Amino acid sequence: MRYICPNCFKIADIGDEKCQKCGYDFKNIVNDDYSRKLITALNHPDYNVQYMAAKIIGELKIKEAKSALIEFLKKDKKNRDPYIEQAIVAALGEIGDKTAYDYIYNNIDNFSILTKNIALIALENIKSRFN
Repeated sequence: MRYICPNCFKIADIGDEKCQKCGYDFKNIVNDDYSRKLITALNHPDYNVQYMAAKIIGELKIKEAKSALIEFLKKDKKNRDPYIEQAIVAALGEIGDKTAYDYIYNNIDNFSILTKNIALIALENIKSRFN
């Protein structure tokens, strides 16, 4: 599992038990607190932190992040990084519900070419939970 340090926001290497920058012990992560920090990290100025936050949110299926993920996709569509967009759409596919499904479905033509296939996979992931 990868982590983003909730103390200094450094991206940890897979398997690290402590942050290499500040020494934070990842065993101390409390799920609710860590979830909030990951959601906050979606707006971090560093692209890598935003990307990894979205990936980890999807891996952990943090349902509380759904609204923040959708809001991220609604803002600055022209200047949005396509790789972060892909990570966010994939995360919605992992944790999404009908609201996420409707948003992706209704906006699929607004996503980058790179994201459209990820969006189709996300829609199928969400749809399979409805059946």
